[in-house]
Amino acid sequence: MRIVNGRMKAVINAVSLVWLLLFTALSGRTDVKIYRDAYGTPTLSSNRLADAIYGLGYVMAKDGGEAMATNYKQARGRLAEVQGKSQLLTDGFIRALGMEEAAEKAAGQLTGENALLVMSFCDGANHGLMEQKGTLPAWVQPITPVDVLALAQLINCAFPLEDLASRMLPGIGSNQFAVAPSRSASGHAILSADPHLTWSGPLLWYEFSILSRDIKFHGITLNGLPIGSLGHTSNVAWSMTNNNPSLWALYKVVTSSSHPGQYNYHGEWRNFESVKLELKYREGETLKSEVQTWKRTAWGPMVPFRSQAAHLSTVGVFNQITEMLNMARAKNANEFREALKARGLSMWNIVYADTAGVIGYQYNARVPARSAEFDWNKPVDGSIPATKWGDLFSLDDLPHVQNPASGLLVNANSSPSLTPLGDELKGKVWPGYVSSYGSTTRYERLAEELRSDRRVSVPNAIRYATDTLVPNAKKAIAQLPRKGSYEPSYFDALNVLRVWNGRADIDSRGCALYMHWLLSDKNMGPLAYSAGQSNTWSATEIALAVSALTKASDTVKTLYGRLDPAWGDVHVFSRANKTVPVSGLGYFLSHDGTATVTPNFGPLIGGKVQCVGGSSFRMIVDLDPHGVRSWSALPFGDAQNPANPHFADQMEMFGRGDYKDTLFGIKRLQTAGIIPVTLKTGAALKQQH
Repeated sequence: MRIVNGRMKAVINAVSLVWLLLFTALSGRTDVKIYRDAYGTPTLSSNRLADAIYGLGYVMAKDGGEAMATNYKQARGRLAEVQGKSQLLTDGFIRALGMEEAAEKAAGQLTGENALLVMSFCDGANHGLMEQKGTLPAWVQPITPVDVLALAQLINCAFPLEDLASRMLPGIGSNQFAVAPSRSASGHAILSADPHLTWSGPLLWYEFSILSRDIKFHGITLNGLPIGSLGHTSNVAWSMTNNNPSLWALYKVVTSSSHPGQYNYHGEWRNFESVKLELKYREGETLKSEVQTWKRTAWGPMVPFRSQAAHLSTVGVFNQITEMLNMARAKNANEFREALKARGLSMWNIVYADTAGVIGYQYNARVPARSAEFDWNKPVDGSIPATKWGDLFSLDDLPHVQNPASGLLVNANSSPSLTPLGDELKGKVWPGYVSSYGSTTRYERLAEELRSDRRVSVPNAIRYATDTLVPNAKKAIAQLPRKGSYEPSYFDALNVLRVWNGRADIDSRGCALYMHWLLSDKNMGPLAYSAGQSNTWSATEIALAVSALTKASDTVKTLYGRLDPAWGDVHVFSRANKTVPVSGLGYFLSHDGTATVTPNFGPLIGGKVQCVGGSSFRMIVDLDPHGVRSWSALPFGDAQNPANPHFADQMEMFGRGDYKDTLFGIKRLQTAGIIPVTLKTGAALKQQH
């Protein structure tokens, strides 16, 4: 039996001493210039990358120190210390997986540049926290490398943990496309990024620029991480969408009375490991403790209330920082793809482009080979030797393509074979545990728009990325009868739908009625989807649709006082006391047949769709070799404090589907008249230590 929590303080003190000595040896800091645009988006400029990263930690802590600290608590399996007893089971599972232990070990083993950058980020963040002393909750403590590495690991494990730990993290989708110079109006490659997430919790993006001697980057990271996740440099741009590889397995744990205290690991008997955890939880202003004992196997911990063990391919993987640094340092598309071979990122469809005009797609995943004789969507028998995982698939063995003949790459959580919009990946087959996706309404609409445009301009790319055409709607409406002995309210509703433009723009009239039509009968969703597939409705189906529309007409009149309220009066999102209309339409039914390219979604409460997620960051990049330009938008802003003027200042822009110029590069910032603030890193370091 091992007491994990008992040695924690000594470990942290020892690791901190090692890091302080290392940092002192590698220091010699220079000041950082901090530019903030009209929306508060920071640019950190310094010759040395480590100093710019110090600045990133500083501004991130100033903009959202409490949110950053909360993310670290969750990553280390200590969220109950902030949010109470309800988080204890999830905390225990994360700790039993060994994620905090692995982060402690990795923090003590970091060397060279990675060590310097992580510590620089922590020192900058602690500088920012120090300036807010007395205004942050008392539980917010100085940030350590263990925190940063634990969070990096949690994000890498997000999808397997979502499945294995009762949906601890929200579901994720995304859109992305790349256009080759042969298909662009400017003659440059264009890339669009649009990850889809909920707009609260640990997966909130932080937008920033880093301008140093060797890395010039603009993009996003998650609150608490020291390096960009997706974005662009002066040479390369990249985006990611969820690709759904199977990075986990559940093993049925076989025991026997003849082997007490043991389990069968692929044909050999092994001892269970018993892990005793002291978990703390907040109750009011008091911290209380609970002791949990977990059984652990060579696969991983036992799943609560089941005779099964969880096995993940991502626990203990800490080379994300190296990989992302190499991605940001890549001078061209080939160097970018080479950087992915570090295999630090757990998954993602990755679309990339460079200033030389190369566009590429890589299906990336830390997915191990496994026997095809088993259904890996279900628990498999861990006593069978053939259920043991094999080696990871190499990048070359996974779907990939460069410079497709179509000059287009589109992925919206869709099959790899569909991404090139051509035949490059057609007919190639990968196991279902590698890739299980087909098509999506978002993919179909983006592919349609891009195929029809021989010279894609930046304004058109923005229009396609924020398209609001509601799938199947016009074909479903066309099947409604225009004559017959129906109630007047039916014809009133029909007239609204017939003049509706079929879009979910904030000024569209008819979208609310269409939504309520499909909600008024459980059969209407499948029926609308069938119409979208060009199937003709039967007389019985037409009668159902007419009855459903008549019912929806009464509902809409009661809720809104008219049949055609503006969509922006119905479809909104809120932060603090601010509520703003937002375009798009998400998954209000249980299948994909309703989502626009911008699938902003939320519950229907009191007649309003209160959106809580969807597009979480939009960016368009024009890869001009004479100077890369980009445009972007967040749902709210970088700031997480309601008192900050940038807490919700992007909402109107985002709700309309507009973008802001990122002002990438010092010259563009200076031309815009933005005056930097100098952050003196050396003085702050003395105060901290």
